[in-house]
Amino acid sequence: MFESLLDSLINNLKNINAQELKIYEEFQEYSSTENNYVIKNWLFKSSKFRKWRITRLDGGDKIQVFNTVAYPIFSCEQPLLGADILWFGNSNKTLAVFDYQPLIQDKKYLEEYCSSLNSIKKQYVEFDNTKMKNIYDSNKYFSPWVIISRRQNLNDDKDLYGVFNSFLREYLIINKDSCKNKFLNSKQIKKKHIQYDKYSIEKDPAEKLFKKFFGDTWTKKFIKNFLFTLS
Repeated sequence: MFESLLDSLINNLKNINAQELKIYEEFQEYSSTENNYVIKNWLFKSSKFRKWRITRLDGGDKIQVFNTVAYPIFSCEQPLLGADILWFGNSNKTLAVFDYQPLIQDKKYLEEYCSSLNSIKKQYVEFDNTKMKNIYDSNKYFSPWVIISRRQNLNDDKDLYGVFNSFLREYLIINKDSCKNKFLNSKQIKKKHIQYDKYSIEKDPAEKLFKKFFGDTWTKKFIKNFLFTLS
C-alpha cells in the first residue's frame, strides 16, 4: 500500500536532481522481532532542499504508514512540506494530512506560500475535513488550509494519488524560482527550522507508535538522528 505515492515522490525528486543520501543502516530498514512490522526510510538533498526524508511503515493488514517532510535550505523562507497517511486495518480507515507548514503565521506569508492548498481542497472536497482541525495547533506550524481526510475504504485509490500529486506539484512550483525572501533572513529561517524540530519532537504522535512497534531504544535514536535532527 502507498507504493504508488512513494514511486511518484522519488521520481519527482529525481526530476529536480535531488541526490539520495546514505543513512545509518539500522534506519534504512528495521524490523520488529515481535510482530513482523518493517520500517524503511530514505533521505534526499538538492540545491533547494537541505533535507527531504521519507518513511514507509509496513504492518501488513494491521497498519500502513507513509510520511514525508521536506526542509528547504536555510537561505529560503518557503514553508516545509509535511504529509502523513495512515491506514488502520481494524477499522479500514485512512487518515491523510497534507500541509505546507509555515515558518511564521504572518497573513501575507501564508497567502504567498500556502494559499494554493485551498484550490486543491476545492478540487478534492473529500479532503476538507474541518471537524478534525482542532487536533492541530493552528498558531504553530500548520496553515489555515491544511488538507485533512479521514475515510473508510480509501486505501491507495485514485483520489489519494491525485491529491498527493497535486499537493507535491504545487509545492515544487513554490520552490522552483530563486529564493527572494520577503519575511525572514537566513539566521531567522534556521532558528525556525530548529524550533520546528523541537516542537515536533514534543507533539508528533509518531513516537508512541514507533515505541510500540520497535521499542524505546531504537525509537529514541531514530527520532534524534533521522526524523528531527535539529531538536
